[in-house]
Amino acid sequence: RLPRRSHKRVRGPRAAAVMKIVELIKEKSAQKEEWVSYEYFPPRSETGVANLEARFDRMREFASPLFVDMTWGAGGSTSKLTMDLTLKLKKRGLEPNMHLTCTNVAKEDVVAALRTCREAGVQNIVALRGDPPLGQEK
Repeated sequence: RLPRRSHKRVRGPRAAAVMKIVELIKEKSAQKEEWVSYEYFPPRSETGVANLEARFDRMREFASPLFVDMTWGAGGSTSKLTMDLTLKLKKRGLEPNMHLTCTNVAKEDVVAALRTCREAGVQNIVALRGDPPLGQEK
């Protein structure tokens, strides 16, 4: 089990890089600044993954997105790739907002994903029940 955490900011070397999206939006709104965000579904091929990763730096330089959503396939079908891409976004100075779909995903896998995110300073997660994979009812 993950221990309950307060909603206080992380202290130490990761503190400046960790901020909830709602706080980022409030800051932009208070300053009356426009902002953009991106949402990506993990590509289906290695070429697609390489293409997306190559765009991370250009995306940051061109539009400086407030955050980047990375979706999670039905039933955890893209879970490893979603996690890998989320961590790469964070390392490149982009604020990831990782989707975590819990339908047909083992509890241990959900806990492991949350633990990995916490250790990497990924604070923004959209946890969803989600839809079952195509052809399954539950």
